Amino acid sequence: MELRPLELRVISAKDIKDVNLFTKMDVYVVVSINGDHRTAQKTPVHKESGSNPNWNCTMKFTIDETAAYQNHHNLVFRLKSNRVFGDKEIGSVQVPIRELLDQENGNGKVDHQHVSFSVMLANGKTKGVFNFAYRFGEKFSMPALPPPPFPGAGSYKHGGKPVMAYPPPPTGYPGPSSGHPKGTYPPPPQGMTGYPYPPPGGYPPYGYQQGTVPGYGYQGYPPPQGGYGYPQVQQPQKSKKGGMGAGLGLGLAGGLLGGMLIGDMVDDAYEAGVENGLDYDY
Repeated sequence: MELRPLELRVISAKDIKDVNLFTKMDVYVVVSINGDHRTAQKTPVHKESGSNPNWNCTMKFTIDETAAYQNHHNLVFRLKSNRVFGDKEIGSVQVPIRELLDQENGNGKVDHQHVSFSVMLANGKTKGVFNFAYRFGEKFSMPALPPPPFPGAGSYKHGGKPVMAYPPPPTGYPGPSSGHPKGTYPPPPQGMTGYPYPPPGGYPPYGYQQGTVPGYGYQGYPPPQGGYGYPQVQQPQKSKKGGMGAGLGLGLAGGLLGGMLIGDMVDDAYEAGVENGLDYDY
């Protein structure tokens, strides 16, 4: 298997869509191969970057060159706005790795090559430009894994004798030719435990046996003081300390949290209305 290192430098984006209504966007990028979360890497968040974030973040991947030339590998860049109540996706860029390989093989440069691509929005339109650089390393081969052993390969010793998976069963009771009288059983072997032999006359009949004490309850014990039932539970007294101060503190915290939540909800509602009827992205 022919593999190649791929080094990326996620540089910047320009004039991307603003998905926040009241605050400046905090933008970051998640990079992966074919959108697989197992290969995903993330840039730092550019605080209050708005529509023109910068990162200059370096990432390293390893690709299967044969699969890349067969158009089975794509680089996926997802631009997102970092928000308190759930991040919002701005747009994405998908680049076939074969396209990068063809450009790299054409000029033979060793340094990073800079490229730019349009940012695709969820509605299929484009808004903004995404910039990154890349460089491929030298090829190297991954040794093939040895085939799995044939069934039962580990069940023989060097001498060819089979190894038993379980110990042989313990010696049971002797058969009819053991010499014991008919209708009797020999004592169990030393060290073995189990249920005893049935007593003479057999076991008692199956089922519940009728009791000798009529009625319910225990005999010989007087009823507890106060009669049967659960004891009365006493209600704890409510504390009167900190009533007004605690209520004021909780009210302020709830107002702050509610204001942040309403801000994100208004952003989402405004964005949904713009995308459905008043979209200004061209």
